[in-house]
Amino acid sequence: MTRAAVIGVAALALTGCSAGAPSSAAASQPAQGGCVSQSQAESIWTSVDQRLNAIVLDPKHAGLTTVATGSALGLIQQYVQTTLVQPHLTEREVDHLDQLIILSAGCGDAPLHVHVTMTVVRDDYLKPDGSVDHSDPTVGTSLRLDEAFVRAGSSWKESDFQSLQQEAQQTPRLVVLAPGDTHVRLLKHPSALGLAQ
Repeated sequence: MTRAAVIGVAALALTGCSAGAPSSAAASQPAQGGCVSQSQAESIWTSVDQRLNAIVLDPKHAGLTTVATGSALGLIQQYVQTTLVQPHLTEREVDHLDQLIILSAGCGDAPLHVHVTMTVVRDDYLKPDGSVDHSDPTVGTSLRLDEAFVRAGSSWKESDFQSLQQEAQQTPRLVVLAPGDTHVRLLKHPSALGLAQ
């Protein structure tokens, strides 16, 4: 569940249309009121990413509120409903953290803000029988995101994210559904259909 894909699904709605075990929360939790270090920020990001990937792989998609809140939760819920629940799919994703830059270290009760560059290593959408329905075209692509995390007891939740990809920031001009197709296709330009702009 790449955040860029989540943003794309949210854009559609507005226009009218590896799962691994979580890492230890204690290892990613700074001392009460302290600021988050580089290694803690990387651990927080990795833990949240792995927990999100485990949720979208689970056919019940349970636990979103334990890993996300605020606008991030709303966008992720919309993505899960539209992209996974309605077409009866699950998602097997593996991401690699390429770089994380702390923008605001989450001192005290302030949110942790980071700039992330990540690569989608694997992103398969699975049918109920476990076979691959399709793979996301972002596999092998480097994605850039600004993300925010807030403390939630002894762990962290993602509270907001924004894609820094130029393509994700463009407004889709057409949405095309082929008969019987369960996948939304975004076309940035009418010329993709051979239509004049």
